[in-house]
Amino acid sequence: MAGVKDLLDNPFADRWHHHNGRFRSPPGSPWIDRRHSKQMLSVLGRLAVAGNQPFQFSAEHCLSRDVSLRMLGAIADEPSISWLGQACFYIQFKGVKVLTDPFLSERASPLRYSGPKRLVPTPLQLQDLSPDVMVISHNHYDHLDTRALGNMVNKANVTVITTLKTGKLLRKLGFSRVIEMDWYQEFKERDAIYQCLPAYHFSGRSLLDENRALWGSFSIECGGVKVFFAGDTGYGTEFSRIGRLTGPYDVALVPIGAYAPRDVFAAVHASPEEAVKIGEDIAAKHLIGMHWGTIRLTTEAMGEPAERFIAAQSKVTKSIMAIGETRKLVSV
Repeated sequence: MAGVKDLLDNPFADRWHHHNGRFRSPPGSPWIDRRHSKQMLSVLGRLAVAGNQPFQFSAEHCLSRDVSLRMLGAIADEPSISWLGQACFYIQFKGVKVLTDPFLSERASPLRYSGPKRLVPTPLQLQDLSPDVMVISHNHYDHLDTRALGNMVNKANVTVITTLKTGKLLRKLGFSRVIEMDWYQEFKERDAIYQCLPAYHFSGRSLLDENRALWGSFSIECGGVKVFFAGDTGYGTEFSRIGRLTGPYDVALVPIGAYAPRDVFAAVHASPEEAVKIGEDIAAKHLIGMHWGTIRLTTEAMGEPAERFIAAQSKVTKSIMAIGETRKLVSV
């Protein structure tokens, strides 16, 4: 694709992760993927009964719409970051505004009245934001919300940066400028540099398209600030190489939830402690936990990811944001 180029030291230049018409995660994960096991059937049974039960969240976890809008406007002229829940962030760099993995609807599901339900409000909506760029790590429903994006205005003015084979769905939604990237590729636009990097995960929106589209993490650099967006991932040795080739980072957004039981999900979802290890491996100065406290995808308690993430021993500083909160990006 025009404007997209391999990094000079691309360890996947041989496209090892392209395999029989599908994609696969990097070597180096010690875990076996058991998402198609009897254990997984047990998890699905438990979630079918209790997955959408109300989550008793505090005012500190999810802010009101009025408070969220005030915070968003209070530092509009400085680099800032807002968390909208799950892996959705609105990052205002100097000169470009980036929205990651949009999930703003009531459910992460192809069905309007069934499937994982958003258990907290959405204090900020797309109409409150003005992204120049969207970065989408993969095509799962809690990372690529077609209901919300289908109603988005000014699609022609938004550049969508995503992984290979994910762009077709976005073009169907009316986005005309879609940049698809492979691992260790780079794209530059409006003084910003975007790098697509590996992740340990999978893709698919139905039983028929598993791993037909790529998944990844991303580096976003603009105005002297460099952010690592992990997307959705398990832990593996590739993150050390990402750190050597692309680090250091000012801020890393790392997934800390949807990890239990470990014998089922370790291959695709990092534990809170592994999320901290990802941040250490990529040489991040500060970590923000994400992918928790929004919908119930697995069996750990809703508040457990944040507690374990903050308690994890590390020299890297880390924090948790409230849904709807906006902070200065350079002083998180």
